[in-house]
Amino acid sequence: MGDIVRLVERLKRRPSMTKMLLEESLDSFEAVGAWFLTIFCLAVMGVTVHVMTSVAPVLFYLLVTYATALSLVLTSPFHTLFTRHLADKVYLGRFHDIVNSLMALTILVTVSALLLAAALVVPFSSIEVNLKITFIGLTAVLSLFWCIGTVLSSVRRERLLLKLFGLGMGTTLILFGATRMTDPQALLLFFAVGVAIPAAGGYSYVVKLYLRTGIRLDDAFLKRPQARRIGLSAFLFMLGFWVDKLIFWFHPDTGKSVDGVFHFYGEYDFPFFVALTIMMVGSLIIYKGIKRSINGPYERFIFKLSNNFPFRDLAVEKARLFSGIAQTSSSLFLFYGGVCMLVLFLVHIGIFPIPWSNPFVFHYLLTGTIFFSLYFFYFLIIQYLDEYTLLLKLNGLFCLLNAVLTLLSIEAGWRFQGTGFLAASFVVAAAGFFLVNRIVGGLEYQVFRRASDLRA
Repeated sequence: MGDIVRLVERLKRRPSMTKMLLEESLDSFEAVGAWFLTIFCLAVMGVTVHVMTSVAPVLFYLLVTYATALSLVLTSPFHTLFTRHLADKVYLGRFHDIVNSLMALTILVTVSALLLAAALVVPFSSIEVNLKITFIGLTAVLSLFWCIGTVLSSVRRERLLLKLFGLGMGTTLILFGATRMTDPQALLLFFAVGVAIPAAGGYSYVVKLYLRTGIRLDDAFLKRPQARRIGLSAFLFMLGFWVDKLIFWFHPDTGKSVDGVFHFYGEYDFPFFVALTIMMVGSLIIYKGIKRSINGPYERFIFKLSNNFPFRDLAVEKARLFSGIAQTSSSLFLFYGGVCMLVLFLVHIGIFPIPWSNPFVFHYLLTGTIFFSLYFFYFLIIQYLDEYTLLLKLNGLFCLLNAVLTLLSIEAGWRFQGTGFLAASFVVAAAGFFLVNRIVGGLEYQVFRRASDLRA
């Protein structure tokens, strides 16, 4: 009778369907909300400028794209190292060390971003001086945003980051709507303000919450074991993601030049941007899969292994980990793949007309995002398991394949544009699948090996 009463009470405490849907929506928006807010903001600004002036703000979009690419490729090694360092600090409960390391990361990233952006545009670009200065500043602000975003995600404050980012993009739209200024300089400044607000808010939150003594710069995250492999692996992954765009931009048969630095190729950039937006469905599946099906079993496995639990208990957690990886992989391939096929079918029958002339490139790119999502998922799993030697090889393979196959696709003609990204993503997704299965299959050995390496 008591069991029945407890069951009834537990059922009564279950949230309503409306509350569950709301929580699920908010949880989902944490994963991909920043991307869609950025798209919405840039789309509103671009469409409005086009209506008011009859000219698309190509230079504005180009500078934002270059600043984003430059900041991501530049900061990826540093904030990847910092993420692993931060995970150790959080595990040990040494939260006061976070601010010291964050300040060192901030100085390093800011100086690097300013110098690299300046070295790129000051001597080689012919755009106006004020645009050069704004571009350099936007690159630095974006670099800081990626870093503070890493910190807030590591301490499980994704919702705060989303709120701050929404406030920033809202401010950008308010400034744009109030002034109605359409020149690239004003648009860049408005967007920079929108990125600076979440960056500043995130820094304020972390410093206020964790700073207990005076700030002492701590660059220990740069001296971690295998630091070079970790940083180079992250760099190759991010470079591999951008390398096909860079090749199309600067290839003499495809690229269109604004000046010596800034090139673009709308027939590839536009469909890739749309395909990447649709890929946010896959990113959401990855986010939920890792958060709900992988983190828990892996942490329990490590705990039980470290505390000499019976092998039967270890086998249970290992089976759950395998199951979580398999379920997420299947969801990516079946559900997200089904979404992509539906979109391509609707495009084929003319429900969604495409605004670019090449009828093949979007099909290749969107199909490629299915395999890239799988590759990205396996990349996160291998990184989570600290297998950086294998990860370095996998990311190096992707970068090399994407570059070589993209060049070959351009030489083959416009019908094959996009096949380089598709083929490279397929190969590394397959390689990642076998690597993850091998690593998880020998997880006990890998844990003991890393422990003995640390003792040595």
